[in-house]
Amino acid sequence: MRRPPHLRLILGIGIPLLVVIVLLTAWAIDTSRGSGKVPRNVTVAGRDVGRMPEDELARTVDDIARHYETIPVQVRTGETTYRVAAGELGLRLDVDSTVQSALDLDDDTAFPARPFVWLGSLVSERRATLHFTVDETALANGLAALEQGATPTEPKLVPGSGGLAVVSGAPGRTVDTAGVRDQLLARARSGEQPIIVNATVRAEDPAVSDDAAQALADRTNETTADGIELTAGSSTATVPAATVRSWLGSSVDGHDLVLTIDAEAALDAVKKALPEPTEATDASITIENGAVTITPSTNGERCCAPDTADRLLTAIADGQRQVTIDLEVDEPETTTEDIEALGIKEPVGSTTEWNGQPQVKSFTTYHACCQPRVTNIQTMADAVRGTLIKPGEQFSINDVVGQRTREKGYVEAGAIANGEHVDEVGGGVSQFATTMFNAAYFAGLQIDTYQAHSEHFSRYPRGREATMGWPAPDLVWTNNSPYGILVWTSHTDTSITVTLYSTQWATAAQTGSSDSRSGNCTVVTTERTVTYPDGTTSQDSFRARYRDEGQTSC
Repeated sequence: MRRPPHLRLILGIGIPLLVVIVLLTAWAIDTSRGSGKVPRNVTVAGRDVGRMPEDELARTVDDIARHYETIPVQVRTGETTYRVAAGELGLRLDVDSTVQSALDLDDDTAFPARPFVWLGSLVSERRATLHFTVDETALANGLAALEQGATPTEPKLVPGSGGLAVVSGAPGRTVDTAGVRDQLLARARSGEQPIIVNATVRAEDPAVSDDAAQALADRTNETTADGIELTAGSSTATVPAATVRSWLGSSVDGHDLVLTIDAEAALDAVKKALPEPTEATDASITIENGAVTITPSTNGERCCAPDTADRLLTAIADGQRQVTIDLEVDEPETTTEDIEALGIKEPVGSTTEWNGQPQVKSFTTYHACCQPRVTNIQTMADAVRGTLIKPGEQFSINDVVGQRTREKGYVEAGAIANGEHVDEVGGGVSQFATTMFNAAYFAGLQIDTYQAHSEHFSRYPRGREATMGWPAPDLVWTNNSPYGILVWTSHTDTSITVTLYSTQWATAAQTGSSDSRSGNCTVVTTERTVTYPDGTTSQDSFRARYRDEGQTSC
């Protein structure tokens, strides 16, 4: 049955149009689903990457790049064929550019043609372009390495029996880089494996001639003929020619041969030639004939400054026979200026009276001669003498002296333990503590820790005293003045004296005393008034608890 003409026209136009619509619809849907991914049926170096997202594609291409670094390359020179990995000649797959090439594969296709290209991709593979680079430095080094043992040998200087001698240089052979880069790129892009490139070998002379090397040797031998004279601080020394030359060698700098030096060997020889190093010494302060004497600090000196080898090399290269080098300076921990800044220049304190004797900016207590306790008092005084207390620091007798032992020179003598009179090593040192207590008391210093005896002895000021034990009781005071304090002690057969040297700052006086009862004890309270440089004053008080005669406790 024949179709009417108009129906045949409709079918003739409609069916192709329907096919186009279906094609466009399918292309649009597939393209939309593949947004951000590699187009369909695309390969990179033979690997299917179609429809891969960008991150997965990047990992795949990175793996391909590592593979390409291992691809064998044959470098043919006409005489020899060298085999080397592509990566050693600087060939690199550009990962970023290759990834982008795969993602943008359809971008160069005109938009109307894209549905038909897409249709073709359903049945045929498409290759993404591989992008390569060549590292010029790696290429040059890689080619140079192919002729190992045939590179030019430069002349060099070596120590000999008659001075520095020349070891001659020799020409070498080098694979020329000309044209190799372009061949590598072209073969790699083509997919050829192994990659084959053609190159030429050229002869290469040393950068420095033997004549130039000999001239340098002659100049250096002339300079060092009599050795090198060193000056370091106040010392001088001569290093023999053979020793100097044993340090020296040469290296090529561009087209010049220059001297080199074995810095370690040179420094070792210089140390042996110069005097032994000196140690830094701290400044110290002492009292001589009642006057403050400061022994200055000194710097230590030792060989040598870090630039010693450089100075030696420069001098020899410049034809100089005398070289001045610097010493390393070690500074003392305590300098003369540190001590001077403390302002220790005179006895400090107040003028008072004790035991019928004036106490002028020092304090003295008295004892019978020649008893064992006197040995202990004097041993402790000797240990404390010269102690320096900086502003703000604390002084503790127990910290300075430590435990009283026979090894330190202490002997058994009378002491009080638990209210009983006993003999013990170090007995009697409380008299030293009491003497120091009063020196600090009248200097207006801050007394932090003290304990009076449990009974009163007439050799001590009533209410102003301190006993000692290990590890307690202790006498502790703080230097609350702006100056340093030097503790100085002296003794005779019948007395012990403590003098504090500083800059006069505060004065103090006992301005009151009162007694009160506490059980079997009398509590003596003394009041102290301290006067400061600006005229202001302060008061504090101290207590001593004395048990009644015949009692062992309060």
